[in-house]
Amino acid sequence: MTSRPLTGWLIACSLFFVAVGPAGSLLAQRGDSTKPNNAFFLGFSPLYAGDYKEALNVFDNVSSSAVVTANGRWVDSICFATMRGECYYQMGANAKALEQYNAAVLLYLQHSDWMMRLSTDTVVAIGPVNNDPRSSITWGPSARTTAIGKYPETMLSLQGNSPEQNRNVVNNGGTLMAQQYHPIRASEIARCLALAISRRRQILGPLGENDPLNKNLITALQRRPAPPNHWLGVWVDMQLGLAQATAGKLQDAIPTIQRSLTIGGQYDHPLTAIGLLELGRLALEQKNLEAAETYFVEATYPAIAFGQYDIAAEAFAQLGSVHLISKPNQISKYLVTAAAWRNFGKFNVLKATVLIALAEHYSCAGDVNKAGAALNEARRAMNRTGMMTGRIGARYAYQLALMEFQRGNMIAGSASLNDAVRIQRVASLRIFQTILTNEWFAANVLTERGAQLLYDNLLREPTDTDWATDPLDTITYQLNPNGTALERWFYSALERKQPELALEIADRIRRIRYFATLPLGGREMALRWILDAPETSLSTDARLQRQDLLTKYPVLKTALDRTEEIRKQLKELPPQAIEKEQYFAQEKLLEQLAEATMAIETKLGEVSLRRDRSTFLFPPLRTTKELREKLSDKQVVLAFFNSSGGVYAFLFTKEDYVYWKIENPNDLKKQVVELFRSMGLLKKDGPIDVATLENDAWKANSAKLLLTLMPTLKAGFFDNYEELIVVPDGPLWYVPIEMLHLDDGAGGSLPLTEKVRIRYAPLASLAVPDIEKRRRPLLSAIVSGRLYVRDDTETTNYYYDKLSPAFAAAARLDKKTPGPTSLLGKTWDNLVVLDDIEDLESLPYGWSLAQIDRGKPGSDLGSWFPLPLATPQTVYLPGFHTAAEDSLKRGGNGDEIFAAAMGTYSGGTQTLVLSRWHSAGDAAVRMIAGIGARIDRLPASQAWQEAIAEVRSSPLDAAHEPRLRVLGELKPPETADHPFFWADLMVIDSGIVPEETDAP
Repeated sequence: MTSRPLTGWLIACSLFFVAVGPAGSLLAQRGDSTKPNNAFFLGFSPLYAGDYKEALNVFDNVSSSAVVTANGRWVDSICFATMRGECYYQMGANAKALEQYNAAVLLYLQHSDWMMRLSTDTVVAIGPVNNDPRSSITWGPSARTTAIGKYPETMLSLQGNSPEQNRNVVNNGGTLMAQQYHPIRASEIARCLALAISRRRQILGPLGENDPLNKNLITALQRRPAPPNHWLGVWVDMQLGLAQATAGKLQDAIPTIQRSLTIGGQYDHPLTAIGLLELGRLALEQKNLEAAETYFVEATYPAIAFGQYDIAAEAFAQLGSVHLISKPNQISKYLVTAAAWRNFGKFNVLKATVLIALAEHYSCAGDVNKAGAALNEARRAMNRTGMMTGRIGARYAYQLALMEFQRGNMIAGSASLNDAVRIQRVASLRIFQTILTNEWFAANVLTERGAQLLYDNLLREPTDTDWATDPLDTITYQLNPNGTALERWFYSALERKQPELALEIADRIRRIRYFATLPLGGREMALRWILDAPETSLSTDARLQRQDLLTKYPVLKTALDRTEEIRKQLKELPPQAIEKEQYFAQEKLLEQLAEATMAIETKLGEVSLRRDRSTFLFPPLRTTKELREKLSDKQVVLAFFNSSGGVYAFLFTKEDYVYWKIENPNDLKKQVVELFRSMGLLKKDGPIDVATLENDAWKANSAKLLLTLMPTLKAGFFDNYEELIVVPDGPLWYVPIEMLHLDDGAGGSLPLTEKVRIRYAPLASLAVPDIEKRRRPLLSAIVSGRLYVRDDTETTNYYYDKLSPAFAAAARLDKKTPGPTSLLGKTWDNLVVLDDIEDLESLPYGWSLAQIDRGKPGSDLGSWFPLPLATPQTVYLPGFHTAAEDSLKRGGNGDEIFAAAMGTYSGGTQTLVLSRWHSAGDAAVRMIAGIGARIDRLPASQAWQEAIAEVRSSPLDAAHEPRLRVLGELKPPETADHPFFWADLMVIDSGIVPEETDAP
């Protein structure tokens, strides 16, 4: 023997006792050499009591007793990793939980032959337990004719090297280990591995099909590494079935799990409850509700029998959910009888879960008192535990919010809902899966196609199933737009040469941004549109949803009918009361309308948290194909998408489309700023010198900007079209496309408005109307205030007199209103606000739309959202302010314009006219009058185009242009041709056309 092997042999001998000490003589002296040892099970008491941090401390501390050899940790560490994962999972820490479950699977892959080392010679045949723990169950007997099997608490595992392996160590170096048997808890190791696999499927969701670790796991388990012809193979089969389910191989997974539920077809085992719970989830995903409910019920029996109270709790939670979907008008007898179980003891997790699920059943049945009692009892079980801030706490807070809304306690309900969403933002598996998709995509774990499929799934529109199975998570996801994922979804479509899909995704991204600004992620708004949108905009399915809601919640129909009656009575009164009696009558009707509206909103608050389905009708979802089909031959759409990676443009017509990328977004923004500065837009409401108006530098700047936006624009392109519909995004909301100059074909240039009619749309899907015809206005409310901060009464009167003839049935509002304009305004067809809007910092919807009651309750834009959907059909805001007025000095991403458009559109508005930089004088008033006088007989884009032409060629009334500054001997311009006077206004319009009038 050479000196080197001898040295290795001596070192190996000295290290052997250290390496195997935890499994050998050291722990034998302590009287607990079994792996995992007795101390491991001390963590289950706090776990089942909901003290997750305490349980985590226990599992962390006792993990030091795990076997650690020169080859690393042994298979018993699967238990420690899995149970640490369970603590993190219940606390909502998905990333940490997945890390632990991954560790458990990796340990198995390293020691996948561990069952082959078990000694089966001394294991007696499996028989039934002497005292069946299921006898104490109060929710009835199991329908499965199986017994609870009696399994050995420990089995002997042969560890160490074979004599041949040790001889090889002596000759070649390495660790010398003698063979000996060690007692291990094989059933607990197998259970923990199965639980880790099952949890990974839950956490990974659709990513499981792409998970490389799971693929390796399936390969290892398919070798069926268990003693041949032994019941231990059933546990391996169960683990294989769970791994196949993670991979989406359900045709293999379901029968594999089903045949692994018992030993010998008659004895349940420690993995049975996990298998039944998984089968229930799979049945639910396949919408087989009856089978799902059966599996969930059956999972509770072996879970209780084997002391797996966390599995029993999940089974009851899922059972309660499925029962509400399949039998919404019935209270589950299983939950009622389970709540009376006397063996809860310190199993607070199980008790709280059952009571929270039962509370929702009572709530749906209309028994608020019993729901409250159940929640109070659940709260007592949760007190002084970690449940309140984890997954169970989110469900509790959500049910508490639902109950408070049902009682009419909107403030308390909103507070509880905020608590639920705050917890769920962290615990949400779908949010975590979206984040993980981003990470995998960046790390090239996913292909472009794989990433796109995942984004299609995760970033989907809320489905009926989403609302039915998990309304809390659906609402939370709606409130949590993931910008990185959304953009990568967009990029993946472009990478796959699918520009039409990319345009649809860009529209969805804008839509999701809008939903995230609304309470409950747009859930309430979706219900409002289902209940009150025009019949012509409803699909067959949406009509059925309306019918279902009005039938299920008759208070909604009663209150909606009442609002319509009140609105009719209000329309019979003048918009601004002339006599005292009219004022009081109006005030009384508005109080009644407020009561009816509050009744609707209170009920909607409750319904929003329930499992009723609701399609998001506004803004509509349209494919690019559907959108192009709705265009006429003479329309062209130019849609922009502003991403972190650049600005993309999509130009499409009925027959064709093209897209391009604006390579340097920073240069684009500089050009926008340069254009505004050359026009004198340096300060909010600042003076514009005549010298600035005489300088034509803006023409060259505008031509340069147009070529940047449309680099391949050819002369004569717009000769083929009558209307250009622009969908801006980001800072491009501020760009007045209509004033940008292009080659006129004769060596000169002209603004785009002279070549084609223009209008704007907040989304591509809103470029075409849902409503065919613009109704004839019966009432135009004109708020007569100070359009410029220093306007006096004489100026105010002058503007009103000039403006009012342009609007049908014009009514002046310049005095205190008898109630909120958000209610009074539900009778107006047109709203013109001749006032300086100074509260726009309260974005997105906290600023006053009508301004006359600014600062009072019910004046803000958000107060117009409640039913009935009745914002004025056309809204004019010449006193609106945006970041354009100071050349984006304070930044600007277009949010104020987008919010104004979406906020008014969401109430039914079809046309919004607002100012970008508030010229605040006679030209602005004449522009509004020019549009208003034409829009009832012409499309909005044509009315705007003609108004621009009229104002540009008309004399400039310098005395009524408060921002115009004349210095020295310079004289004011003779006409209002400079775009400062006419390009401040933009028309955001759906494309609705006027009703045809009868021929004279």
